[in-house]
Amino acid sequence: MQKGIIALYCIYLINVAMGYKLLFFLFLTLSLYAKDILLLHSYHKGYGWSDSISQAIEDSFQNSPHQITTEYMDTKMIYTNVYLEKLKEFYKARYENRDFDLIIASDNNALEFLEKYSNEIFQDTPIVFCGINNFDTKWFETSNIQKRTTGVVEQVDIEKNLQLIQKLHPNLSKLLVINDTTTTGKNIKKEFDEVYKNYKDTINIEYVDRFEIKKLQQRVKELDQNSVILFMLLFRDDTGKVFTFKDGLEAIDQSAKVPIYGLWDFYLNHGLVGGFLTHGYAQGESAASLAKKVLDKEDVKNITIIKQSPNKYIFDHNKLEQYSIKKSMLPKDSIVLNQPFDFYKEYKLEISIVIIVFIVFVMIIFFLILALLEKRKAKNQFQLQLQFLQTLLNTLANPIFYKDKQGKYIGCNEAFCTMIGKPKEQIMGKTMYDFFDSQEEFLAAHEEIERRLFSKEEVDEFIMDYTMPDGKVRTMIINKTLYHDLEGNIAGILTILHDITQLSKIEKEKKQHESFLAQQSKLAEIGEMISAIAHQWNEPLVEMSAIVQDLELQYKTAKINNEDIELFVKDSMVQIQYMSKTLKDFRDFLKPSVKKSQFDIKDAVDEVLRILERQIKYSYIDLKITYNGENLIVYGYKNEFMQVLITLINNAKDAIKKVKKEDKNYKGSIAIVVDSSLDQVTIRISDNGCGIRQKDKEKLFEPYYSTKSKGNGLGLYMSQILIRDKMGGEIYFEENITEQTTIVIQLPTNTRDNL
Repeated sequence: MQKGIIALYCIYLINVAMGYKLLFFLFLTLSLYAKDILLLHSYHKGYGWSDSISQAIEDSFQNSPHQITTEYMDTKMIYTNVYLEKLKEFYKARYENRDFDLIIASDNNALEFLEKYSNEIFQDTPIVFCGINNFDTKWFETSNIQKRTTGVVEQVDIEKNLQLIQKLHPNLSKLLVINDTTTTGKNIKKEFDEVYKNYKDTINIEYVDRFEIKKLQQRVKELDQNSVILFMLLFRDDTGKVFTFKDGLEAIDQSAKVPIYGLWDFYLNHGLVGGFLTHGYAQGESAASLAKKVLDKEDVKNITIIKQSPNKYIFDHNKLEQYSIKKSMLPKDSIVLNQPFDFYKEYKLEISIVIIVFIVFVMIIFFLILALLEKRKAKNQFQLQLQFLQTLLNTLANPIFYKDKQGKYIGCNEAFCTMIGKPKEQIMGKTMYDFFDSQEEFLAAHEEIERRLFSKEEVDEFIMDYTMPDGKVRTMIINKTLYHDLEGNIAGILTILHDITQLSKIEKEKKQHESFLAQQSKLAEIGEMISAIAHQWNEPLVEMSAIVQDLELQYKTAKINNEDIELFVKDSMVQIQYMSKTLKDFRDFLKPSVKKSQFDIKDAVDEVLRILERQIKYSYIDLKITYNGENLIVYGYKNEFMQVLITLINNAKDAIKKVKKEDKNYKGSIAIVVDSSLDQVTIRISDNGCGIRQKDKEKLFEPYYSTKSKGNGLGLYMSQILIRDKMGGEIYFEENITEQTTIVIQLPTNTRDNL
């Protein structure tokens, strides 16, 4: 609140003095969004670890309005309770009138200092820590700052460094581990002891943490060439001598003739080969990332502590060269510092781009030359192809022409010129209205088809009559399609005409012939129908005869009255109506269907049975009908289907009667099974008659081929014509493992014409 008031007051003074309203609003915005951050380091400026963390945090907030204030506790040099108390009083006085939005605590001493004194100095200020060794979860959960603190744990990975040393030095004879007895050194030793258990049998390890610097240097000199040093910490020896982080390592490096590996990145450039190092810059980056979340008003309690230390494999190029360690042996994604300037490597991208551009230009020039040569060659070939295509078009007997989008003829063949009766020069640039202006139906049809093509509608071929210049009418199949230019745009319409006048004439004759055969086939069934009618009428006629005789007897005996007359009339009408219904069924069967329609298979089968039931009954044949499925509606010609059904039932009846001639007690049976599916109805007609030989099955659908002594060979032929050609269905003999003969009819259920 105090910061906001001070900022507003300063801006007001500037605004009064300078009179710039824009500046006022600019500073007002900055005051509302700028945050004050305290970066509290445990150690001193110039200590590599602390400097790396500072650099990462400054880089992360470089483009933000936040203000960072940095304090160094210098606890590497002095760390006593008296010192910490005086440091608390100093910070308390220094920041008495200043509120921070966030504190970033670097390393353990800073975090412990905040835990102990923060309620006196920085009460309720959120804290983000980094560089914390041996993070004690129990201590943290019971601390005063737990609810307002998150951060990044620093954790050295001794085991990965041991694995690295084993990999890079397979002939390792001894590993000398150097550490000190500072607070951090003692914590690191605990971690080392845990890892040492797993490697004491595989690596000859000598651990040293109590020493005088000169004696340690002498011990290092005595190491053989297959030895390696793992340098952990050296800030103080047993004599009390204090070393800076670089002086301690450099003192060892001066005496060593073997590679030195470590745990922290700030030892690089001071004698360390490298290792899996805790990375101060990475710690700072991670802490800055968490700090931004806190500054964006995210609750600290909901920000998880990063317990996996962001360590990295980092090496010094000069030391790798000194000890002949190949870079190819380093772990993947390793960072190598101090590599010599390599022009190609430094400007690899630029050099690659230049080379690629040069190659591309050379290839472009080469291909341009080739293209020019190919263009000349293609031009000649194109001229030849044009001549060939025109010759080919002129060779075709089909009239062909193509028009542009405006309907003007821009090309044709000689057959079209002959059809029009004009030379090509008089056709080009003209339209169909110039030649067919009197044929209105013709013009309207072409206009409609071309309109649909340009609208990208589906257009099938169509048939039309042309009136030729000589007055003759020719029937043509017309195919039209769009053609496109090189860019894929519609350029016009190509039309091909097929003269089918003769074929149309033959087709009409064929249909007339088929109609004749159909009628002939139907007439062939009339004999059977007459027999059926005779069976149907036999009983009614007997009944009528009895009624008349009874009427005559009662009349002669004068016993007749009005009630008797009414009864005679009623009984007579019943028989007459039955006989009339029989005639109607017969007449409906003989009447050809005019057009396709939907009809119920069950109704058609029932009508056929009314015609044939007496014949079947008096032939002592069992007839069974089974319907499976609900949708028995098909699309076709009902009467023609009934004709086919009568033919097939009569064939089955005749096959059974043939067996009965030899065995009068033979039990004949005919089974009709009707199955329905989504798109078709299947009718199976089976009988246990004399059967059909395989060689006869292959020919029975041919005209005039019959296995009956008095058959005309048209029944199955016309059945196939009616089912397959007229109704779009199928009819065939089914292969049975039984001795029964089965013929199958399949009819479509949809209302679309299947032809």
